[in-house]
Amino acid sequence: MVAIPLPLSRRRAGQAVLLLLVLALVAVSIVRFGGSAEARPGYAVPQDGQLEGALGIRFTQAAVVADGGLVELRYVVLDTQKASAFQNDTKHPPRLRNERSGKLAWRAALMKQGHELRPGQSYYLLYLNNDNAIKRGDKIEVTSGQRRLAHVPVR
Repeated sequence: MVAIPLPLSRRRAGQAVLLLLVLALVAVSIVRFGGSAEARPGYAVPQDGQLEGALGIRFTQAAVVADGGLVELRYVVLDTQKASAFQNDTKHPPRLRNERSGKLAWRAALMKQGHELRPGQSYYLLYLNNDNAIKRGDKIEVTSGQRRLAHVPVR
């Protein structure tokens, strides 16, 4: 088979289309993944120094995902030893309670990364959203043992 060279203008047009596709991919990636939840205006998760000191983590986001079937609870590691203990306690994950309706999401899957935790790194828990207990716009209370973090907005 012999390659037939394209005229110079068709080659440049192909390169221009390829360049536009790459730029579009970069733009979509920046919009989709560029900012963190805490950097977006109008979204702030309350903080509790005692809870953070006890668990070694800071909750940063609660979001309804998977077409409403799951609730994702994100956190950042502050203290690796305490955060490891928190993450390894698979029998007692935090419970999520809708402050408006009182409904609970308690069935969780811990999303372990398979390596040692790193300070500043984000991790997450996924919860089955039983009976649509939690909806976007709600505020939830996160309970871990005797500690509670109230008024966490759900995205």
